Amino acid sequence: MEVRDGFIIGIFNYCDRWCETCAFTSRCRLFADSAEIEATLDPGLKEIVDAPPLPEDVPPPPPPWMQEMIDEMNAASEDPSVAALDQPRREPPPEHLAVETRADDYFTRVHAWLRGRSFSNEPTDPCAVITWFYMQITVKVHRAIHGLAECGLGPHDWPPDYDGSAKVALIGIDRSHAAWLELTERGVATHGEIAPFIADLVCLGESLERIFPKARAFVRPGLDEPDEVSLLLAKEGGERH
Repeated sequence: MEVRDGFIIGIFNYCDRWCETCAFTSRCRLFADSAEIEATLDPGLKEIVDAPPLPEDVPPPPPPWMQEMIDEMNAASEDPSVAALDQPRREPPPEHLAVETRADDYFTRVHAWLRGRSFSNEPTDPCAVITWFYMQITVKVHRAIHGLAECGLGPHDWPPDYDGSAKVALIGIDRSHAAWLELTERGVATHGEIAPFIADLVCLGESLERIFPKARAFVRPGLDEPDEVSLLLAKEGGERH
């Protein structure tokens, strides 16, 4: 786990983006940036947002060699090579595309089922859980399937992003499955009504486990590192004293 300026690097890449339920918002750069943007839109916070930074908060300018490297990287990103543009995209095999199609079908039918229903946005409401994850499952399945096609199954020096995306999809599937069952326990839906959705989730989960056998073991920064987080908190607590 890497920490910079108090933020866990990359923690937002593999989270469920449900910030209201997350214990790591104070460690998330994306959350902080989003909060700052919202603050700029709030007239009541304009003076605070527009206040000049304290001298100790102003970072020093980069040394000449670093600035030159930054300029070269920016120039390269603005002028992609013709060879890179000519490279054909690698399409996933048909059996993987079938999984993506199943995820899209789940999204479409859940969207239709939710239409016109009223429920709270509280994380304890199973409908809220289903609503939060049904689109995310589709997006993460797509990212995992196509990421695998682009990278292949060869050896890597880093944990591949497709495993992380598949893990987020699996977590959403697990939570959605539990939420559908809870709906029947509460009498909101019948077993027959939820059966097609459960079948989709079971199929998607089994397919992802088969295609991405290492996904469950993927370590998400901060979120799957309780020992490192505890050490960070203990260190910061000691520095305050």
